[in-house]
Amino acid sequence: MRILLVMPTPFENGRLGLENVVWLSEPVALTSVAAAVGEGHQVRVLDLRLEPEDALARELVAFQPHIVGTTSMTTDVYQALAVLRMARQIVPSALTVVGGHAPTLAPQEFEQPWVDVIVQGEGELTFRELVAAWDEQRAQDDRRFPGIAGLRYRDGEGRAMHSNCKRAQTKNLDELPAPDRSLLRRYKGRYFFTVARNMASIFTSRGCSFDCNFCAIWEFYERRTRYLSAEKIVDQMAACEEPFVFVLDDNFLTSKKRILALCDELERRKIGKYWMTQGRTDFVAENPEIMRRLAKNGLVGLLSGFESNDDDNLASLRKKNTWDNNKKANEILRELGIFATGIFMVRADWEKHQFQELYDYINTLEIGIPLVTILTPLPGTQLYRAYQNQLMTTDLRLFDLLHAVLPTRLPRAEFYAEFARSIEATKASARRAITNTLKNRPDFAWKARKHFAWFFARTWRYQWIHRDPQSFLRDEEGLLNGPGARAGLTHLDVRYPDGTEHSPAEPQPAEPGTGRLVRLRIPHRIWADELPPAPAAPVAAEATALGAE
Repeated sequence: MRILLVMPTPFENGRLGLENVVWLSEPVALTSVAAAVGEGHQVRVLDLRLEPEDALARELVAFQPHIVGTTSMTTDVYQALAVLRMARQIVPSALTVVGGHAPTLAPQEFEQPWVDVIVQGEGELTFRELVAAWDEQRAQDDRRFPGIAGLRYRDGEGRAMHSNCKRAQTKNLDELPAPDRSLLRRYKGRYFFTVARNMASIFTSRGCSFDCNFCAIWEFYERRTRYLSAEKIVDQMAACEEPFVFVLDDNFLTSKKRILALCDELERRKIGKYWMTQGRTDFVAENPEIMRRLAKNGLVGLLSGFESNDDDNLASLRKKNTWDNNKKANEILRELGIFATGIFMVRADWEKHQFQELYDYINTLEIGIPLVTILTPLPGTQLYRAYQNQLMTTDLRLFDLLHAVLPTRLPRAEFYAEFARSIEATKASARRAITNTLKNRPDFAWKARKHFAWFFARTWRYQWIHRDPQSFLRDEEGLLNGPGARAGLTHLDVRYPDGTEHSPAEPQPAEPGTGRLVRLRIPHRIWADELPPAPAAPVAAEATALGAE
């Protein structure tokens, strides 16, 4: 069979965000399920973040897939739905499938007539069984899959959704095939983390044992963390042609035993990769010698959730960390020349002085890229269940950590004016961190030298949007119609996080979003670097005609 797996594009490319400016990683979720399909099938991956706007229609016409699958995080929901709707229009015989965090935690958003199957939880084994079943049932157009764990599918009349039993998670990650990165050859050299361009992406663990109330990772993975063996990790790193590797673990810094085993294996095999990952600051603060050994073995960048400059705020987020740990960790990273990317949160109930206090705190650190976000109750989290009836909007495009979805204390224009100045206000931290990394890791700087100008030009193009408070107000115009807005709630009516949100009432069904696609304020071509030239018109016309039938 022919299988097309599609990575949707963010709804708003002209926006400051991890995937748009700092980081564009390979779609490992898709290459992982592709690797699990097995032999006898033709699989393609289409990354719409790096394609012209008509690429999906053209691919559907040319490839005529039997299965079209996509993945979705919260802000991708409407675009993922658009992918499958176009597939239904152009190739109506194809089975349409969606998986990922959003379909697992908020499946009701995907219960649309053009979505045949929702994969919940880890997808490799579920998708492999689904492919085998559809191969047998396709001739009869039977889209029911009652025997496959981890699926939601439509009944025989195509209306009601049925849920099968939950699929148990794979206990030993070594048993899963490595992601099939050969499917991304057409995008070689396009993925990056800051100046580390021509970057590969791998995962070495799944899950998180912490239960922060603003995060759904631990709920998706049922509060379990599983690891690849050191040998498998280094096998994957060594197989990458790219000099830079991003380790996509939600929290790489957990098990000391496995990290030391990894260091042993890296030292034994001397593969010579520079790599970056994500990890908590408390581990860094408590384990300076382990961090020193990781730096010796190629670790050059760490993305951490610093979150706040206040211990009470950290406690309210159930972060189980302290401001002091943040400062200690930053000192260790600075000494080792590990480039720090830090995520910080402002809250909707803040006053002006609290913004400035956070920016002043950031400037006491050396964070190369301080990412200031807005505390957001994401669907599937404890915060969402606690505050879903007080939301100013239910439009999932605004749950991007860059918009206030709860009532603000300041007038919204003033709130966004304070938020928009975060880049300028924290430049002192960024400058010192960059200088420090260049000084302490000259080998890495030399390796990445060709991409410094490229990265700074890219960030400048995005930053002018972020600096304009009207940008955020324009985005939410006409979309502040959530239950909190309809009830006229203010910040006085909302009890903000205090860390007790882990015992919520039964969740109520979320209101569906509008499902409308946002037209970009700025042409897609400006934001997606090095797009291929536009194809000849006749095929595009053919795709349009087919889509209208």
